[in-house]
Amino acid sequence: MADVTPGKHHLELSVFPTSPYYARVHVQRVLEGWRRDDLVETAQLVISELVSNAIKAHVSPFAVTEAVAHARPDHIWMDLYPAGGGIVLRVWDACRTPPVLRVPSLDDEGGRGLCLVDLLARSWGYYRPAWSGKIVWCTLAAPPP
Repeated sequence: MADVTPGKHHLELSVFPTSPYYARVHVQRVLEGWRRDDLVETAQLVISELVSNAIKAHVSPFAVTEAVAHARPDHIWMDLYPAGGGIVLRVWDACRTPPVLRVPSLDDEGGRGLCLVDLLARSWGYYRPAWSGKIVWCTLAAPPP
């Protein structure tokens, strides 16, 4: 696991169902090292959703055709860094299809992940790096006192 000094922290994850767990543990350790216990629970929930979405996108048929030689097709990555009194979380996957915020019906079994991110994050979005895939990011601010 990365040390917890101030700065940017990167973690590469295999495309496995257990990856959201490892992302949550990484976020918790980094934020505790930064003495940002106020953001741990929210950041863990958000990173879990972003990593789960990246895994779903990664196993789509589009991701396989869009991956480039230097991108490991069986991996995603995440990072976090402090910014403006809060933190930024980013997750990369090989699929260039943008995330879609939708309002699920009460009967839908999924589709609530980005709704949670939208609710909890100060801001969020995505961009497509020139080298491949997409990065979904969000900023989290400390909760009001």
